[in-house]
Amino acid sequence: MRLNAEGQLEAYAINEPAHGEGIPPNLCVAIGSFDGVHEGHHSVIAAATETAHVRGHKSAVISFDPHPQQYFHNLRGIEAEPFRLMHVPQQLRAYEALGADYALICDFDANLSALSAEDFARIILHEQLRASHVSAGFDFSFGKRGPNQPAGQAADLVAFGTQFGFTTTILERQDDADGNKLSSSAVREALQAGDFERATAILGHPQAYMGTVIKGDQIGRTLGFPTLNVDLGDYVRPKYGVYVTRTRFEDGQVLGSVTNLGRRPTIAEGLSERFETYVFDLHHDVYGQTIEVELLHYLRPDMKFSSLDELKAQIATDTDQAKSWLNMHPPK
Repeated sequence: MRLNAEGQLEAYAINEPAHGEGIPPNLCVAIGSFDGVHEGHHSVIAAATETAHVRGHKSAVISFDPHPQQYFHNLRGIEAEPFRLMHVPQQLRAYEALGADYALICDFDANLSALSAEDFARIILHEQLRASHVSAGFDFSFGKRGPNQPAGQAADLVAFGTQFGFTTTILERQDDADGNKLSSSAVREALQAGDFERATAILGHPQAYMGTVIKGDQIGRTLGFPTLNVDLGDYVRPKYGVYVTRTRFEDGQVLGSVTNLGRRPTIAEGLSERFETYVFDLHHDVYGQTIEVELLHYLRPDMKFSSLDELKAQIATDTDQAKSWLNMHPPK
């Protein structure tokens, strides 16, 4: 969805019956960045879908690409650490699974970022989308921020709803059973600490990395463990090491796997980061295909070995441990 110079939007549906239709009036929308679409986000989206069901309206999720934080980093020339948990295709799949009728992905660009909070509410939510209800998290902010112009906050969204004729639901902070906030930041911290069980609990699903299979240097093949290489791009980097994983292919097939993320100190003297996955029972070429690798369990840190033979033996051990873990933890 893009706001052009004339203030018009383009959008598309994510469920099959709605393809080819225009955006209907009276949308009940959930709005936010929704990076990771974690359990806290589920509550915001549910507030929109449930209101839509009660009112007999359609529901939509509004999110942004690139992530606003990334856009402003790029604008200021700041080279920030990669932090994304999901890319758009993964988000779309999650929104559909949560029952949303429409996914409205806003191109976060100069036009959109220049809107004040009031203009965003008026142009995007009221005039263009004709929203009847808007749900957001307690910490949602929107609109251009300046020296004498703070960004809009959740309370402002409520006020604009009154002004422009849509109702609002502001979700309170969502915590886990131990009182820890459910947030994208908490997921990133868990991944960087190697605590994938914690990350999975917040997300409600394993963290997954999607990308195109590219050619590596074929060393894994010579060791008897051919790997699939994916460039992680702007995804958040989890703790370097070896993981139990599952790998999903374009045809829907899902196979057990073991993945190494690191700088390959044995082979490349620590100069080259690689995300390499050895997939069990894969017997055909998948170069150029898009795969998705789910992180399930941390096995060990990235290590340097004294020889390729020692590395080969450790990969065999990693493989056996991964297969054993997968046998004890079948997919739900």
